[in-house]
Amino acid sequence: MALERKIQDLLARRTELAERLSNLEVMRAETNQRVYSRIKGDYDNQLNDVLGKLGAEKGSLEGKVDDLTKKINELEQKHQNESDLVEELQIRARLREHDENDPSFQKDLDSATNGRNSTADELDGFRSELGDMKKVLRDVEEATQGKVAKASKAKAKPAVDDDSLDELDLDDDLSLEDDDDDTVKCPSCAHVNPPQKLFCEECGAALDEDENAEDEFDLLDDGDLDL
Repeated sequence: MALERKIQDLLARRTELAERLSNLEVMRAETNQRVYSRIKGDYDNQLNDVLGKLGAEKGSLEGKVDDLTKKINELEQKHQNESDLVEELQIRARLREHDENDPSFQKDLDSATNGRNSTADELDGFRSELGDMKKVLRDVEEATQGKVAKASKAKAKPAVDDDSLDELDLDDDLSLEDDDDDTVKCPSCAHVNPPQKLFCEECGAALDEDENAEDEFDLLDDGDLDL
C-alpha cells in the first residue's frame, strides 16, 4: 500500500502543477513576458520531475499487479477445490455414506466449509486491491502519456507580441481600411457609388454636391442683385 500512496501523492502533485500552468496561461496576456517565462519554466521543470518519478514507479506497480494476479489465480484454484470438497461431503451424506449426525463427519464438513469461506474472503480482499492497483496504473499511464488531467482547464486568451504582428495577413489589414472609406450617395437617384466617383453609375448625375451647392448659391445671389 505504501507504493500506491506514493503514486497517489505524485498524481495529486501532477494535477496541482497542471492546474497552475493552466491558470498561468490565462494570465499570460496581462503578465510581463519575462516573469511569465520564468514561472512557466519553473512549473514545467517540476512537472517533468513528477512525471519522471511516476514513470519509475510505474514499473514497480506493474510488477505488483503481476504478482497479485498470480496470487489470485492460485487462491481461485484453492477455493474451487475447497468448494468441491464441501459439496462432495454433502452428497456423500445424502447418499448415506456418512451419518450427518456423526460428530466426526460434522467436524470434517465444518472444517471444509470454514476453509472455503476463509479463502473466499481472502480472494475478495485481493481482488479489491488488484482493482485499486489497476486504477492507479491507468492514472499513471494517462499522466505519463501527457493526457489532459481531469482537473478543469480554462482556455487562455493568446497574448499578442511583436512576432505575432509580423504574421498578420496584409489583405486583412487592407480590408479593414476599406471599410473606413466613404461612399458617395447620388443626390438624384440615391444610388451608392464607390468613392472618388464624379458621376453616378446609375443615372449619370454629378456627384460633386459641394460644387452644385455653390452654383445654386451663386444663382440666388444673381437673382437678388437683379431685383
